[in-house]
Parts: sequence; structure tokens; C-alpha cells
Amino acid sequence: MSRGSKEFKGALYILISALMYATLPVLVKLAYAQGLTPGSALFLRYLFSFSLLAILLKGIRQVQLLALSPLVLIQGILLAGGGLLYFGALQYLGAGLATVIFFAHPALVAILSVFIYKESLVPRLLIGLVLALSGVYLLSGLQGGVSQASLNGIIYALLACLCYTFYSLVGQRTLVGGEPFSITATLSLVAILVIAPLYPHEASTIFRLTGPQFLITMMMAFFNTLIAVLFFLKGLQQIGATRATLLSTAEPAFCIILAYLVLGETLVLQEMVGAVMVFASMFLAVRQADEGLGSSSSPQ
Repeated sequence: MSRGSKEFKGALYILISALMYATLPVLVKLAYAQGLTPGSALFLRYLFSFSLLAILLKGIRQVQLLALSPLVLIQGILLAGGGLLYFGALQYLGAGLATVIFFAHPALVAILSVFIYKESLVPRLLIGLVLALSGVYLLSGLQGGVSQASLNGIIYALLACLCYTFYSLVGQRTLVGGEPFSITATLSLVAILVIAPLYPHEASTIFRLTGPQFLITMMMAFFNTLIAVLFFLKGLQQIGATRATLLSTAEPAFCIILAYLVLGETLVLQEMVGAVMVFASMFLAVRQADEGLGSSSSPQ
């Protein structure tokens, strides 16, 4: 496969992953409306995603179910921890501020990749990072300022950002010779083992699920975990952590567009400008050039 087609395929995986993650707020609202709590929704999401992967991989006999390397286990803890911390941040902060803090992770990944994976920060990528972070800021709706921001919420959001930063960086290493299906199944299992002790009473929800609750959490498992995580890992394998996380900033832009199309929410000018800036940064991340970007970013 040529480098250009490999990078296009990797970018497409990341964009599909971002679109799947963008459906999560809609499904979470539906889950809460049906009486589920954050703990029960998270637990069931990962339980059902692991179950779906176990059934799928049983039919693919060449692929083992779990990838039990220490780095994959660490990656699973970071994924679950990041999710729990982000949910915690939303209890103290508005979604806009939490989103801005969380989506600082592409900049952190880009900087740390220089030292860990010896990647090059060429001007095109730096411009893309500035556009992406500025676009996310506009999408967050924080232009009117932040009043009485909770220190606890900011700490939770920062820790969630760091968890996802290192989740992405570790993921680039685990995918060298690793199988994305097995890694995704392992991440789901680790998330179950992390979340269940923290919400022991919520785990029993599975025995009294209603039909709508089962359908919503199964959709969360399929779209927001199985497809979203699997496609992110496959994209990460193709284009590396720096560009993968930069492209993932499409998620808040997709969220705004889906809220407008599905929930009938208002789309204001600043959100449209923010979305355009995010999509412009994606073009800079994907565009193949002779600057040597990604020469060491994609595992072979």
C-alpha cells in the first residue's frame, strides 16, 4: 500500500471514530432519561462491547480474544480512568469548559511524540494544532467567560486530558505487531474491572434492564466503544498518535452538527466558524507533503 493511500485510510478510520464518539451525548441523554446513572451506563457500555467482541472473535479463529501485554493493560486503565474523570468533570463544570480542557490533548500528544517517537513538528502540523484548539474553543461557547469554575472540575478535566494523552501514546506502541480487535476487547475488559468495584451496586442493573435501557446501552457499546475504539486504534496504527489525536478534534464539531440535525438545537455563527477551523486543521493533518511528517509515526 502506498504511503498516500495508507494515510488516507488511517485518516478515514479516525474520522469515523470521531463521528461514533460524537453520538455519545445523544445516547447518554437518552440513557439518563430512561433512569440509568453514569456508573450503570459506563459499566453496561463496556460489558456489552466486550460481549460483542467475544462473539465476533470466536468466529475469527486466527485472532485471540485478549492481548494481555502490560502496555495494553495500562492502556485499558488509562481509557477507563479518562472516561470516569471526564464524567466527574461534567458534574462540576459546564460541557464547554470541560471540552476545551479535554481537547488540549492533541497538543500534548504532539509535543510528547517529539521526545518519545522522534516525530517532527513541521509548520503545517503546528498551524493545524492552533486551528483545531481555536476551533474547539469556539465550539465550546466559552466566549462570554467562565464564572465560578470549580477547581475540582478543572482538576478532573486536566487528569482526563492527561489520561487520553498517554492512552494515545501508549496505543501507538501496543499496535506495533498488535491486533486491534484483541486490543479493543482487552481495553473493554479492563474498563469493566476498573468500573465495577467503583460502582458495585450499579453493576446489578443488568438484571433489571428494561427494553429501552438495553437497546440504548447496546448502541453505546456498539457505536461508542466497539466501532469508536477499534477504528481509532486502526487509524492510530496507520498515521501515528500526533495526527490521529489532531483529527479526533472533529468530535466536538460532529457533536454540534448532530445536535443541530437530530435534536434541533440552534447552530450559531461562532459554532459554524469553529467547525470550519477544526475541519481546516484536519485537511492540514491529512495532506501529504514532502516535509517528512510521519516518517517515524506509523508503525510498520
